[in-house]
Amino acid sequence: MSLNDYFSALRKQWFAIAVLVLLGAAIAYGYAQTQPNVYRAQASVVVLPTRGDSTAELVQGSSYVQSLVSTYALVATSPVVLEPVIDSLGLTITPRALAAQVVVETPLDSAVLNISVSGGSSTGTAAIANAIAEELSDAVEGLSPQTTTSGPAVRIETISPATESRDPIAPNTRLLIVVGGLIGLVIGMVYAWLRRLLATRLQSREDIAALTETPVLGEVTGVGHGATLPDAVRRAETGLAAESIRGVAAGLRFANVDGDTSVILVTSATSNEGKSSVALSTALILAEQGQRVLLIDADLRRGSIAKMTGLEGGVGVTTILVGDIGFADAIQHWGTRNLSVLPSGTIPPNPGQLLTSDHLRDLVGDARKRFDVVVIDSPPVLAVSDPLWLAPVVDGILVVARYRFTKRHALRRTLDELESTRTRILGVVLNAVKRVDSSPYHDNGSSIPQPWRWRKSDRRGGRSKPRP
Repeated sequence: MSLNDYFSALRKQWFAIAVLVLLGAAIAYGYAQTQPNVYRAQASVVVLPTRGDSTAELVQGSSYVQSLVSTYALVATSPVVLEPVIDSLGLTITPRALAAQVVVETPLDSAVLNISVSGGSSTGTAAIANAIAEELSDAVEGLSPQTTTSGPAVRIETISPATESRDPIAPNTRLLIVVGGLIGLVIGMVYAWLRRLLATRLQSREDIAALTETPVLGEVTGVGHGATLPDAVRRAETGLAAESIRGVAAGLRFANVDGDTSVILVTSATSNEGKSSVALSTALILAEQGQRVLLIDADLRRGSIAKMTGLEGGVGVTTILVGDIGFADAIQHWGTRNLSVLPSGTIPPNPGQLLTSDHLRDLVGDARKRFDVVVIDSPPVLAVSDPLWLAPVVDGILVVARYRFTKRHALRRTLDELESTRTRILGVVLNAVKRVDSSPYHDNGSSIPQPWRWRKSDRRGGRSKPRP
């Protein structure tokens, strides 16, 4: 994956990422609400020498005191100090447990001891801190060396008594919410990237390019529910759907720079990928450009062209192949005078034999002579072998894949099987791509016209009038 793919994955999964961020923050908030409040109170004491009549004595006493500060910090959390505190305050706790709540810090190059006590009560922590300061003073008097004139050589005085804390120090709800949100963000990003890396369905032309060197001729915009791609193309000639099909038609022209491709087979890996809609819409756009186009529905098992166009489906390829009707009599017109349609006809009991017969070759050869472009809609490659039998009689193959539907291995297998026929694969079309962008150049129309046929030309424009 490129850097752009990583950002694209995050953009596509933004909603999931946002949900995970909110979920992480909510879980952190809920966790904070279940935790008890912890308060902290701090009393500060200073260690002083008892004598300092001269400068030399002061310097000597200061050095002596600083050497003992770290020792007195340990004494403050010892049973010598904590047991009297427990007795004086009537606490139901052991000295070891109380020592776990006490932190004594000594600022650098000072004789100050900061005694901090943490607990679930602001009043209790302040009382314990002050009691420890008092008991430490008494303990130091008993542990300090005695002078002959002034008693203990070191004394401790309280310089800042502990006061009740208004706000608890824990839990830090804001910090927990931020951390929870960040954890949710990381999980969301990892989820988006893993989903992109492990995705088995095609989501972009880059996915197709990673599978094969076969070019992507275009991305066809998906249409809403209740409408078909051909209807959308006819409804709005400048709409997104029509413009995307014109892009496919342009891709076919560039793929056919030598002009030797006039019969095109349209197929897909599996069903429900929109190959018939793409075939009909492409034929309509090619006819719109002034070419004489014939669309043949060669899906003799589940033909759908007649249903999409509203044409008579009982007459078509099968009736021609069995000799019940002539080629010219079976052709019907739809959409524009340049577009002729040959439905599949009635479903035969032996579609495979009909598609491999010489009659089919004759039919395609006759169509090649009468029309500029012949588009053949065939069944899916992985469902039946019909496209492989049709491939030798066409000039090129167009493979349709559906956005977020076609699996990567299915497209790869389809292309491998078609390549075995030695017929040129013109390209791949990614169908039903979601588009959210809009442009004043696009007009998606407001109504879907009913299928109609062309009849005699009118006198004013030389064009045929539509007939319901």
